[in-house]
Amino acid sequence: MLGVGLPELILIAGVALVVVGPERLPRVMRELGRIYGQLRRAADELRRAFTLEADRQDAAERYKQLQERRRKAQEARKKAEEERKLATGAVAQDEARAAAEPPTGPTEEEAAVAPNDIDPDAPHPRQGIELPASPPAKSSAVKA
Repeated sequence: MLGVGLPELILIAGVALVVVGPERLPRVMRELGRIYGQLRRAADELRRAFTLEADRQDAAERYKQLQERRRKAQEARKKAEEERKLATGAVAQDEARAAAEPPTGPTEEEAAVAPNDIDPDAPHPRQGIELPASPPAKSSAVKA
């Protein structure tokens, strides 16, 4: 507490006995005990008030952080929705353009008449490649 041990308490009690006197000492001790209790209650109440205020400040800070996160999430949601709308609008525009423009490339008749780039008599690309032999099957017999 204050670094006051048993020898110091005995010295203080002896001085108090001499100064106050044996008749008034019990009354003075009761009054000092009452004052000590009041101080202790006041200190506890002050400690509770500080703790409560610190908790309120912490809660207010957490609330601000939560509101900031909520605002950022709403902004991200709006941005994603706008991007989605732009993307679906771009897809719809591409589809409209494709439907309005004539097809590019050879027509079906041109493709049927066009020569094939691969010779029909050419060997298959994997023909002539030897594959490794499969591993031998393991026997289920136990060797003794």
